[in-house]
Amino acid sequence: MGSTKIKRILNQDISETTKPKLRVCAYCRVSSKSEEQLTSYETQVAVYTEKISSEPGWEFAGIYADRGTSATMMARRKEFLRMLEDCEKGLIDCVICKSLSRFARNTLDALNCIKKLRDLGVRLILEKEGIDTDMISSEILLSVFAAFAQEESHSHSENVRWGKRKRLQNGEPLLIRCYGYRKNEANDNIEIVPGEAEAVRLIFDLYEHGTSVPEITRILYEKGYTRPDGKDKVWDDSRIHYMIANEKYVGDIIAQKYYVKDYITHRSRRNNGALPSVYIKNHHEPIISRKQFERCNVILELKKSTTPLQYPYAEFIRCPYCGHVLRHRKLLIQNCYTHFCCEGEGACREFVIQSQEVEKAILKAYETLDLEEVKRIVISRNADRAENAELLLQIKEKYPSFSKIDYWWMDDLIERIDFGFHSHTDSELKKGGIDDRTVSIHWKCGIITTLSSGVLRDSQDPRHKAELWDAYLLRYPSQFPKLVEEVRNNK
Repeated sequence: MGSTKIKRILNQDISETTKPKLRVCAYCRVSSKSEEQLTSYETQVAVYTEKISSEPGWEFAGIYADRGTSATMMARRKEFLRMLEDCEKGLIDCVICKSLSRFARNTLDALNCIKKLRDLGVRLILEKEGIDTDMISSEILLSVFAAFAQEESHSHSENVRWGKRKRLQNGEPLLIRCYGYRKNEANDNIEIVPGEAEAVRLIFDLYEHGTSVPEITRILYEKGYTRPDGKDKVWDDSRIHYMIANEKYVGDIIAQKYYVKDYITHRSRRNNGALPSVYIKNHHEPIISRKQFERCNVILELKKSTTPLQYPYAEFIRCPYCGHVLRHRKLLIQNCYTHFCCEGEGACREFVIQSQEVEKAILKAYETLDLEEVKRIVISRNADRAENAELLLQIKEKYPSFSKIDYWWMDDLIERIDFGFHSHTDSELKKGGIDDRTVSIHWKCGIITTLSSGVLRDSQDPRHKAELWDAYLLRYPSQFPKLVEEVRNNK
């Protein structure tokens, strides 16, 4: 009997001495990277390391700490997520945090995380609020405190917005996050990053001179320019398009171009009138010229499939009958596949010209320009013409001839392009008709170069008219009754 009692006491002592310690970790977070906040962060880490290590019944399970992250953005809190994973692995028995606002500011996230920890058998201690999830009454307090923390985050978000508006009203420079620029920490000014600005200038130069976006991405990669996200990979086409349309590169900025609709998810939306926005010119130092920026954006619009105009001719080429802008069409007429034709709604649909003939005429006109005549214009009293003539000489010196049409030099040099009516058939011309198959290039310096465009088509060819009508009705089906009426009247 006595020996049994002694064994029971010995077993009790052994179980008490071998009872495992509580594995305790601490979670710390600061929401900004300011010196004051980082000092607070270091203090939190040091305090909790000492506190856990000095507790007899606790075993130090580590410190999980996020720096410069918002508590409303769970996905960005890498250390917090790592802590939850370690809890799932059974490596942690208890989590200590300074306050609920450090733990989470989103009510839903806070309650979900706390419920998850309780399901895993992990205890949570929030020191400021005096909450210990081992106490049943704590759940009610948690809901209340989490709601207060979320409202505090909302208030902070509104204060940030107010601060931005105030800086705008006071004329202070707005902080921009843009490849090619950075904030000068000494004076809060925006300054250009030389290496990145070099890549930006290269992108605009290449695009302005007709290089395709996929080709630009290849050149950037081969030259070793790092992408805006810091990855040493081929650039995305969408990134190039975004940069070309970004007004910041010309020194401008749109205040509240985007806005955060939900302060919890932090997802931004483009501001299409939901909030007042202000376009500020010359806000900071530009990387490219305004002229180049505007031209590149014209090219960007011309290359969109939805635009009525087309790259690289834009509005330079118009129908001699009705003045409507001519469009590229794929029509197999006289063994030539691509043509310019008039097919706007209500247009005449009577004019078609081979695109290769137009290109040949423009390139030949440029190549055969009388430079002596251009020089005489330079020294003339007409200031506008003289300036354009000087620009023509500069381009001509650098590019004696061109192999293809590009918008940039047409925009610099050409005022408009006129066509003759091309009204005669081959048979009529053979009988002595006046040849009006001409292309006239009106240069901005005042010179007009007129060349033959070559034969277009037989204007009486029914196949030609049928194909044009077919293409026209595909674009404007509402005009079908008009076609029927014309056919009836011509009977």
